Amino acid sequence: MPKLLATFLVLLLCGCQSVQKRPGKGPPAGVTEGNNPNLRVRDNAVALLSDLMGDEKNVSKILIVKHNSNELGKLIKDISATAGNGAKMIDEFSKSAGGLDLKRLDLPPGEAATRKAISKTKEHLLLSSKDAEFEFQLLLTQVEALSYGAHLAMVVADAETDPAHTREFLRLSSQLRELHERVLAMLRERIQ
Repeated sequence: MPKLLATFLVLLLCGCQSVQKRPGKGPPAGVTEGNNPNLRVRDNAVALLSDLMGDEKNVSKILIVKHNSNELGKLIKDISATAGNGAKMIDEFSKSAGGLDLKRLDLPPGEAATRKAISKTKEHLLLSSKDAEFEFQLLLTQVEALSYGAHLAMVVADAETDPAHTREFLRLSSQLRELHERVLAMLRERIQ
């Protein structure tokens, strides 16, 4: 009986292995893009990442109306430039993916309303604060945004079937993680 059970488990595990994503070979046999859960995750994460990169590429515009240190200005401009390049890469990706709707975020209504409320609160905090408090609040927003973006890009890379696209999203994730570390380092300096 134990031998029969072990054989059954081996066959079951081997069967599951054949359904998993095979990098560079597209969806597994019998799975179309429309019903492939990995590609649905990818498409949703790409749309969320596109939305975030669209916001982040404009983050440096706040420096036009707010006073800041040169060090913070350089970091925020680097974040905007990276996000702008990421947004362009995502636009090109969506064209090659055929029919990928970057405006379709698929957020539940409660999540969409909560994000809108958080955005308004952050906007108020940034516009009403000045000097050291402004810099602190801006850095806090970037810690959250860059961590989220790095993880979204990683999720896209994990679900992507094209090795070239996987590399692009891994590179973007790495760039966002590096910027995240720079923001954290600046926050640590401000606290000490």
